[in-house]
Amino acid sequence: MAVADPYRFLFQDDSLGLTISRDFGTDNQVHEQVMQVRREGGGEPSFAFDAYSFHYSMLYDGQPIGAMTATRPVDGAIDCAEVYSPHLMTQYHDCLVSTCKFRINRSGCSSLRTLRTMVREFWRDQVDIGSRLNLINADKKLIPFYQRIGYEVIEGSDFIHPTLGTDSIAMMMSADPNRRSFCSDIFANLDDVLPMEEVVTSCYASPMMLS
Repeated sequence: MAVADPYRFLFQDDSLGLTISRDFGTDNQVHEQVMQVRREGGGEPSFAFDAYSFHYSMLYDGQPIGAMTATRPVDGAIDCAEVYSPHLMTQYHDCLVSTCKFRINRSGCSSLRTLRTMVREFWRDQVDIGSRLNLINADKKLIPFYQRIGYEVIEGSDFIHPTLGTDSIAMMMSADPNRRSFCSDIFANLDDVLPMEEVVTSCYASPMMLS
């Protein structure tokens, strides 16, 4: 799970004008770009977990348009950790990553293309360093959006986000090539996939059916 080089250039497509980079912590240019995207979105600009998180920045023609922050429990406490099943948090501690502050601003490139590219490059990067399960705290209004990407609602995890005040729910996505998602082809190349059915049993006292 250790990362030798916190900075990594992930993606470039000259025909689209898009590049994606990631870095760790707050003392770097990638985090500055992420902060710019957050400020333009009008939300909270910074959080304590930024200091021990990965930050992903997407540029269009050299200007920041996309941002995502990813925190691993092996590096520090994730956002709203108390929402999740303690058994799930313990069993998958070493391969778990929590993402938040995902935003794609309008640009000259298709919003769906930029969104899909950001999600895929995040996952491609994280599976390389051992992540197999992604948890998110989603605004309930965005549930259909995240389900389209491949995320599963954790039933009964409704809560009000303590910082943002949003009506939220927890969702998850594992490195499962047999589940329909934006990244199933990426997961298919892994030797140690993580079936969603296995993860679901760690979230509930009684078995649940996948949607």
